[in-house]
Amino acid sequence: MGSTSRRIAKAAIAQLCATNNKQSNLMNVAKCAALAKQQGAQMLFLPECLGFMGDNAQHTLDNADPSIDELLDMQQHDGDCFSSTSSYDAKFRKAIADTISSSAATNTDSQVDSNKEEPTAIKSIISELCFIANESKLWISGGGIHTSVQVPQSTDVTSSDHTIPERKIYNTHVIINDKGQIKSYYHKIHLFDVSIPKKVNLQESKTTSPGNKLVVCDSPIGKLGLSICYDLRFPEMYVKLVHDMGAEILLMPSAFTVPTGKAHWHALLKGE
Repeated sequence: MGSTSRRIAKAAIAQLCATNNKQSNLMNVAKCAALAKQQGAQMLFLPECLGFMGDNAQHTLDNADPSIDELLDMQQHDGDCFSSTSSYDAKFRKAIADTISSSAATNTDSQVDSNKEEPTAIKSIISELCFIANESKLWISGGGIHTSVQVPQSTDVTSSDHTIPERKIYNTHVIINDKGQIKSYYHKIHLFDVSIPKKVNLQESKTTSPGNKLVVCDSPIGKLGLSICYDLRFPEMYVKLVHDMGAEILLMPSAFTVPTGKAHWHALLKGE
């Protein structure tokens, strides 16, 4: 008695093949948002590395989003974190808005020639996701976006009395509401360091700092337990998310490598 049933909500899941072109990637997200909206979804789920796939570690560092704290400060001050006055943003966002309003999501008149712009023209993927969420009136799960962070590092002997901030990133899963506001975020805890001779050699920890906090947040489809990719290999994390924190839906957005994906992806999902 006294309980109310949750309104049935529809979720949309997008599969993307991101490149190092942020404008093109975000336009594809907008098209997915248009399709999701057309089919009556309340929330759109996007994969890891949805907005940028760097050519190498330095390329990824150079193109990271501002820190999540900076974006939240902007949101607190302005009411959102996507306000912008640059002429390129205005042009790009009109193309985004036109794409979302097109029921077929194929409005060729709303394309932006991203080759005429510098790759850094999009300063924040998260800000653009917030704009897309606000335009489409969808909640969005951004499954993995690199956000800036500075961490102390030890220095050489000649300057051992000081600490020099080391430039690193978080791999951040962000939840955005239908007003374009950041509602929650999670920094990936378990980093992917693996070497398979002649197949895979990745050291995520060289550029990425681990998070230290589990996150569950409300959404139109239920309580979401946030994670990213390699977290999948640590089942105790999901036990805590469900049994201790009340998660109803577990999110595992991923950009698995081909060798590890073929060998382990489905088996690990079933194991959770």
